[in-house]
Amino acid sequence: MPKPARQALEAIQVTLDEVFRHVDTLDGDPWPALEELAASGDYSLVPPVQAALERYLDEHNWYGRNLMAYILAGLRGTAAFPLLLRVFARPLRGDDRDDLCAWLANIMKADPAGCRPTVLSFIVANHRDLRGAGLWALGYLIQPSDINVLQQALTDVDPQIRRAVLGSLTSIEGDRRAYELVLSALHDPDDWTRRSAVLHLRWFADPDSVNHLLPLTRDPAVHVRSALGETIGYLPIHPDHRPDATAALLSLLVDAEPRVRAGAARGLGNLRGAAASGPAHDH
Repeated sequence: MPKPARQALEAIQVTLDEVFRHVDTLDGDPWPALEELAASGDYSLVPPVQAALERYLDEHNWYGRNLMAYILAGLRGTAAFPLLLRVFARPLRGDDRDDLCAWLANIMKADPAGCRPTVLSFIVANHRDLRGAGLWALGYLIQPSDINVLQQALTDVDPQIRRAVLGSLTSIEGDRRAYELVLSALHDPDDWTRRSAVLHLRWFADPDSVNHLLPLTRDPAVHVRSALGETIGYLPIHPDHRPDATAALLSLLVDAEPRVRAGAARGLGNLRGAAASGPAHDH
């Protein structure tokens, strides 16, 4: 190997070692080194970075995992997507996946056609975590025909999968079928899925949504009732339905649970503010 090429390779390895030391000690700012590595185009980095990624996964070190994912995303782009989506699917203790989500989203936005086969294959996988990761990713690549896939997944026995479906449905909030599927989840036997449906209805901004939410003021799950206030206050409500919405929020104001009362108070504030601002907020 020519001396300049060998020196360049050694310099890259030194930079990678700096990142490894940072993960171990949390000293210094890793981003100049990370950006250099991700943009280097040096594929000799792939094996050691993947090995470190696996080690950090085994150690439940989500921070180290995120940094290795950033380097791989920069080096390989779409080619790294199957591995990184599988990494996303692996739960870690105390996980913070915000950065990982952003880097996966960037890959999908840059090459939706290249990423879509991987996402669809994850959705039909036998493992719950893989299916959940695929359904999350589908929200970035969704097509109208995917409504059938999401409808089927909404019958999954695992409530975690059903909740993942709701997130993807909001990516096609203009589709009436998507709205009706979210409405159907208001009756889900799992209370956290019902809560998720309440929250996701905001995306559709349908003035009829409030009529479907009013019966949930009697829901036995406190976390469902606590989500109602701000959602009802956030929605556009026809003037004919505003008295019923106000009455529902007033009933939640005397709920035994403080968080339900707090949500109802915020919802009433939003509802009254919308009413005061005039007909432009009514549909």
